[in-house]
Amino acid sequence: MTAPGIDAWTPKDPRTPVHILTGWLGAGKTTLLNRILSSPRKLRWAVLVNEFGDIGIDDKLVVRSDEDFVELQNGCVCCTIRGDLVKTLLRLNKPKGWRRKPRAFDGILIETTGVARPGPLLRTFLVESQVAETFKLEGFICMVDALNTEAALAESAAVEQVAVADIILLNKVDRAEGNGLDALEKKLGGLNPGAPIFRTVQAEIDIGEVLKSRRQEPNPPPPESTGAPHGDLQALSFRHIPALDEMKVQLWLAGCAQSLGGELIRWKGFLHLQGRPERAILQGVYELYSVEAGPLWGQDMPISELVFIGRGLDEGTLRRGLQACEAGA
Repeated sequence: MTAPGIDAWTPKDPRTPVHILTGWLGAGKTTLLNRILSSPRKLRWAVLVNEFGDIGIDDKLVVRSDEDFVELQNGCVCCTIRGDLVKTLLRLNKPKGWRRKPRAFDGILIETTGVARPGPLLRTFLVESQVAETFKLEGFICMVDALNTEAALAESAAVEQVAVADIILLNKVDRAEGNGLDALEKKLGGLNPGAPIFRTVQAEIDIGEVLKSRRQEPNPPPPESTGAPHGDLQALSFRHIPALDEMKVQLWLAGCAQSLGGELIRWKGFLHLQGRPERAILQGVYELYSVEAGPLWGQDMPISELVFIGRGLDEGTLRRGLQACEAGA
């Protein structure tokens, strides 16, 4: 949760950016990881994986091994997550970790196991003070296998992976029937309204699109809609034109986090706050959330656009809570 007030955004955030790569078993995470590491962008990465033997980094990239750290030819380093993720992250920030100066990399890539729920990982970056002070969660990337989407989404963990994502890659589209891809995109969009979806073959995509920060400027939600696109999971979208009172919004969001902590999976969007010339960006996962100042409204009409994704959500209660935040109400 944030402290009272909307945090001023600074373009020179000194923290190390972190991208999390997830997706159900066989979706193509390792293929995408290798594409990022071999990209001509010449970025130096620290790569964290659950088991090094599973990531399939080409032998030609490996230079040497030092305990569970492996230095790569392209200047990156790979290590296994053994036990506590917090300890692994903090170790990366120390010279002894892999015999380099602290922060001798441009960012961190974390590849999760296919069956991992995103909650514990996301909480690490939002709750652990030592981690939050040093590392910034830049993007949550979800790979989806176009051939086995239905089977994967039968698992609640896979559904949550899609629901919390900032960007979704629908992979292996060359093997799936063309007529079914639109239906798959619609289902994924129902699970996570506003998240961009890219069709890929062997995880081939402009790496700049993958690494683009979308947490500061989330895509606006689609027109207001409700429903349960998959099982009991709902995606509720709201648009509200009147300006909102900042203090009322703070109290409302805190109340949502407290009362809906067991029901919310993802909540995000823009807030039109009275007296503020910029968008206020809401980013929330489970009971944790942040609100930061985003870009100026400029020529765009100020409007609040929000998405709540979860189970057992009451549309009427959320709508009334949003309306009660109106300035002057």
